[in-house]
Amino acid sequence: MKLFGAPLSPFVRKARIVAAEKKIAYDYDPRPSPLGWPEDFEKINPLKRIPALLPDSDNPDFAINDSSAICAYFEKRTPSPALYPEAATDYGRALWIEEVCDSDLAGKIGLGVFRPIFFNIATGKPADTKAAHAGFEVLAEKLLPYLQTQLGEAEYLAGEAFSIADIALTSQLMNLDLVGFALPKDRFGALRAHYERCIARPSISQFIEQDQLMVEKMGVVVERQID
Repeated sequence: MKLFGAPLSPFVRKARIVAAEKKIAYDYDPRPSPLGWPEDFEKINPLKRIPALLPDSDNPDFAINDSSAICAYFEKRTPSPALYPEAATDYGRALWIEEVCDSDLAGKIGLGVFRPIFFNIATGKPADTKAAHAGFEVLAEKLLPYLQTQLGEAEYLAGEAFSIADIALTSQLMNLDLVGFALPKDRFGALRAHYERCIARPSISQFIEQDQLMVEKMGVVVERQID
C-alpha cells in the first residue's frame, strides 16, 4: 500500500492520522504537491490532487483518491478502532463536520491565512501578516463560532468518542498553528481545548513534531501572530 501527498497538506495529514489510529502500515511518497507533480502522477489521479492511495502497490491502475474516500476505505479495511460513529445521528453529524472542515474551513485557512504567511516566506517574500490577520477574522466571524457551537460542552464533535470529525477539524487547525495563529482562548476557549486534547494523541502529536521539523529545515521562520 502506498500513500502519496505533501506532508503539510491537511488532507494528506487527515488520512495519515486515520492510518496511525488504526496502525495501518503503508509506504509514503511525499513528493506530489501543488508545487510539483512527479512524472506520471496524473495516471494515479487525473485531477492532480492529494492525497492518493494505491491499495495494492503492484496494481497502479487502481487508486483511491480524496482524503474522505481514503479514510472511509481505511475504516472498512480495519474497523477497529472505529473512527465513524455507529449511531445514525452521530454518523451523519460526523460526515457533515468533516465536509465543513474539508471545504469552507480548508479554503479559508489555506488561502486566507496559511498562504500569505507560509508561501510568501517559502518563496523569499515577506510574510503578508495583514492579509493573514484579515483572513483569520473572516474565520472568526462565522465559521469558528459555528464549530464551537457544534462542539458545545462535549469532549468530541460527534458522539462520545474521538471520530473522523475531530480528525478533520484538527488537521486543518494544525496549519493555522504552523503559521502562528493559535485559537485565542478568550474567543474560542472550547475549540482551543478540543484542539489541544486532540493533538496530545500519539497519532497526531507525531505529525506536529514532523511538520515543525520540516518547516525548520525549509528555513521558514514564523512569528507568533495570535495565541
